[in-house]
Amino acid sequence: MAYEEDTSKQQSEQEKPVVRRDKVVVTKVTEQELTQIKSTANQCGMTRSDFIRARALGYKPRLRLSDAELDGLRQLAACRTDMVNFANALHGLSDNEKVKLFRHQPTMLDWYEKVAYVTNRVTDFLQSAQTANSYPAGTTNEEAKEDGA
Repeated sequence: MAYEEDTSKQQSEQEKPVVRRDKVVVTKVTEQELTQIKSTANQCGMTRSDFIRARALGYKPRLRLSDAELDGLRQLAACRTDMVNFANALHGLSDNEKVKLFRHQPTMLDWYEKVAYVTNRVTDFLQSAQTANSYPAGTTNEEAKEDGA
């Protein structure tokens, strides 16, 4: 019963139009080109088909992050978490409590605005860095298809 409820919930959330890719494009490549396509697609975390389609449609897939870059990203995320927690704690204080805490309200408010700006920028960076390689689903609309395809 719980499984049926889960599936109906998933189906209602997934009311996206189904795009069927039933056309095939064939091209010949050298062994070296095939090796490079396989390698680059793998480095981007994509299948060869998705990689070639993305490149043909003008998208530039990004390589996966290295272990060192992932570690740096985790550290940055931890810093952002600390900043958000501190900002939220300050936000929850009354104006009088903030003045008592920092003794100079204009300085504290200026600092708070800067922290909020940095926190938002870090959030934007983290989201863009963690987004998987993809391209918009609407890239195969009927109007844009070539005649005879």
